[in-house]
Amino acid sequence: MRSRVRILLLAAALVVTTGPLAASAQPAIDPRYEVIVVDLLASPEGRALLEAFRSLRRDYLGEADAARLLEGALRGMVDALGDPYVTYLDADEVAADRREARDPDVVEVGLIGDLAYLRLPSFDSERAGERFTTELERLLEGGVTGVIMDLRGNPGGLLLGGLQVLDVFLSEVVLGYRATRFGQVPMGFANPRAVELPLAVLIDRDTASTAEIVAGALQTKGRARLYGEVSAGKGVGQSTVPLSDGGELRLVTFIWALPDGRSVDGWGLTPDVPVRWPTVIVDPAELAQVVERPDLDPVLAAAVRDLGRLDSAGTPLVP
Repeated sequence: MRSRVRILLLAAALVVTTGPLAASAQPAIDPRYEVIVVDLLASPEGRALLEAFRSLRRDYLGEADAARLLEGALRGMVDALGDPYVTYLDADEVAADRREARDPDVVEVGLIGDLAYLRLPSFDSERAGERFTTELERLLEGGVTGVIMDLRGNPGGLLLGGLQVLDVFLSEVVLGYRATRFGQVPMGFANPRAVELPLAVLIDRDTASTAEIVAGALQTKGRARLYGEVSAGKGVGQSTVPLSDGGELRLVTFIWALPDGRSVDGWGLTPDVPVRWPTVIVDPAELAQVVERPDLDPVLAAAVRDLGRLDSAGTPLVP
């Protein structure tokens, strides 16, 4: 069997050779890819791929640059999946993505009367949860009576940051479930000193992934009410695989479920208080104006109105 594998590997190397190189000049094949090469040669599609590459490089009348052909093959494989959450970025696209990335550590904070307002634009940094906790603790020292968490426009990011935020408000261990090809495991921390102040969470159609995990767990546990629009419905998680050409493969590697086992993939979270309104984020310096001018941000105004009718334990006040 070992000799058969060696013969197949040698055949794979020879079939893509574009010139009369001697066998001794063939590059050594990385042991990690031996099985993949064998799989290619074992299927008609795999052999067709190698044959097409060889013919284009050897016989095509025009220019057939190897790098461009292989990049096209990479994109074709990803496109064939038909999954919008699996993408390939070449080296230039990766660099552009890094330049355009939002500041992952930004948490916009402010006060609306005695209510704390915190907006998380993304969970792109492992420090997002820590930054949120630090800012909230500072506001709590001022004696706020309620908290508004704004997750509108938050596309998600690293799961750790989301779990850290949930840990602030929930004392339960299980905050959701993460399932891969190898099984399902619970997600969660345990914080017996969780903040018990009334909590409202703002969401919209762009609230996705980790942001939906946060909002969905708080809603499912009865810890917060959601305000705004139905969320994006991205119930899958991605991992980034660096590639040898400087590009990246962003690959779906797990699905997640709410603490009660429900998936929001394709459905999204349904707000407790639906408010259809274009996402217009009020500048933190102008937050107080929402009380007198609810038209500035009707979603935020609805949360302010409702939290103002709750006592410190979250019990509705008699009008």
